[in-house]
Amino acid sequence: MVNKRIVALSNQLREEGIPVSVRSTETACNVWDLMKDSTKIEDMKNALQSVYIKDQHDTKKFDEVFEYIFDNSDETTQHQTHEPYDDSNDDPVIEREDIMGLPNSQDSELAIEQMISPDFNQELLQPKKIHEKDLLRTDIGHLNSFDQRIVDLCRKLGKKIANSRSRRQRRLHSNNINMPRTIRTNLKNGGKLINLEYSKPKTNKTKHIFLSDVSGSCDWISNWFFSIIYGCQKSFDKISCYEFDNKLIETTAALNTESYELSYEAVMLQKIKRGMIHGQSDMAKPFKEFLNTAHLNHRTTVIILSDCRDWRGKREEGILESASILREIATKSSKVLIFNPEPMVRWSTPTSCVHDYQSAGAQVYEIKNLENLANMITRL
Repeated sequence: MVNKRIVALSNQLREEGIPVSVRSTETACNVWDLMKDSTKIEDMKNALQSVYIKDQHDTKKFDEVFEYIFDNSDETTQHQTHEPYDDSNDDPVIEREDIMGLPNSQDSELAIEQMISPDFNQELLQPKKIHEKDLLRTDIGHLNSFDQRIVDLCRKLGKKIANSRSRRQRRLHSNNINMPRTIRTNLKNGGKLINLEYSKPKTNKTKHIFLSDVSGSCDWISNWFFSIIYGCQKSFDKISCYEFDNKLIETTAALNTESYELSYEAVMLQKIKRGMIHGQSDMAKPFKEFLNTAHLNHRTTVIILSDCRDWRGKREEGILESASILREIATKSSKVLIFNPEPMVRWSTPTSCVHDYQSAGAQVYEIKNLENLANMITRL
């Protein structure tokens, strides 16, 4: 039998980004019918959790939605509240525990179906203001504050990127024939298709190095960037990660922890120890340290996430110091890509270093939204 609260629970969980199918809703309705006579709402919660939750990271979301849907405080007040005890006329000589031996609260003996009101209007539930698909296409300049939904979305993007890159790698072992190439190859045989050419993607044995700007102006997006890289790291052959403001730390080892939360805590601990919390950019120092420590060669691709605002940067004879160092990095590596979260119209302002870095050999791309960022990482 279909239960309105279960349907509402499925809908709210789906709005929170938790995958919920029709079969899950049907199973949850069966669970409700089996356990509606139980006297412990916690048992119902645990049973429904086993139906809906496929990823342990979604447990917190489920708890919040469950309490929102099954909040029965108003309906059960008459069963659980008692008149306050008035001790104004008690003899002060007599201790209170002598006459109040019963516990302050007792477990309810009512079944769950009786504790929760049968009247339920799904239309009264507060709708979500913005959906995940809308978040993906929202101008990244309007997402300049920490939002747990966006962090969770970035982790999903990381998994999606990993799947896309894995499919590309599987094509290396495909048996699809590339007819144009086969015909060109066999022209020397008089046009007879003796040697077959298969359709395979170009093999790219590249080491990718990610540098994320964590200064005050870019701190809000660096968390999302780290979340995406954590989700798709295994799809890269070789990967290294660094974070910088006016100092440089390597975070590659933190990516190898058991969970995203442990990785994030490890990186935050490194940043706190180095005093890299809402710092100001001085890109010459971290670029110079990166140039001396990173192993760059013709197969290395350097990806920098930065708004290209070198606030403490120094110029000598009109040449920006950090741009000179970036030129050396670009010379030693295969290419340097800069993902800039600022709109292109701001790249010509006096404090922007985009044109300096482009002159140094870097390719600068505008990040319009999270979907755009994910597509650029997928194409690496």
